[in-house]
Amino acid sequence: MTTSAYLDSQNRLHRETVSGECPHCGNSAHFSLLACPGFARLRTDRPARVGIVVQCDSCRTPLFLRYRVRAWLEDRVEFHPHPEEMERAPERFAYDTLPERVAATFREALACHGAGLLQAFAVMCRATTQAMLEDLGERSRLRIFDQVAEVKMLAEIDDGTFAAVRRVLFEGEPPRGTSPAPLTRLQAAVLLETMKDLLFQTYVRRARLQAALRLRQFPPAESAPRPAGDLPASRSAGG
Repeated sequence: MTTSAYLDSQNRLHRETVSGECPHCGNSAHFSLLACPGFARLRTDRPARVGIVVQCDSCRTPLFLRYRVRAWLEDRVEFHPHPEEMERAPERFAYDTLPERVAATFREALACHGAGLLQAFAVMCRATTQAMLEDLGERSRLRIFDQVAEVKMLAEIDDGTFAAVRRVLFEGEPPRGTSPAPLTRLQAAVLLETMKDLLFQTYVRRARLQAALRLRQFPPAESAPRPAGDLPASRSAGG
């Protein structure tokens, strides 16, 4: 979502067409202006950033954007051409195939990630892994570790990032009096994709394969063909 914009002295916001993916409905849509602060107020306060409200033309949901001010002029306030989005598209996952506790814990993990709470996100990812082990049994720990290692190989994750992911998922809480290095945004993004792949391979893929095999073993019963001489009673009675 990009635009170049400025607010003139008559409180009119001039901008190019604003469009992009709506974080609420997921559609690619145009965004119409709903509200913008007045020129006189901005000239008095001179904030470094200015917030405006736009509306998705597809789902009619408001969306808050924040612009950095680029220049203060006598007849207008110029904004940076790239607004800072305040809302992120929610991460989606097929929760219906997950056990209830695993699904609930991972939902909280995604909520933390969406809010930018990366350390809380790491804690909830560790809790999700623990919920998986309680569901699958402690013997599954090695298999889960192998699946995470496979993600490293397939995605060509560097050793430092993988070490951070492995620490979050498998090393538990740090000793008292010590604190691990906080996750960076890149490490959190890798952790997110690793968790999604791990849950998909463990639960979603298995459920889909089982459903497909059941369908092949027990196909829908086809209606038996009617014998050629077997006419409906209403027609035979009249003949």
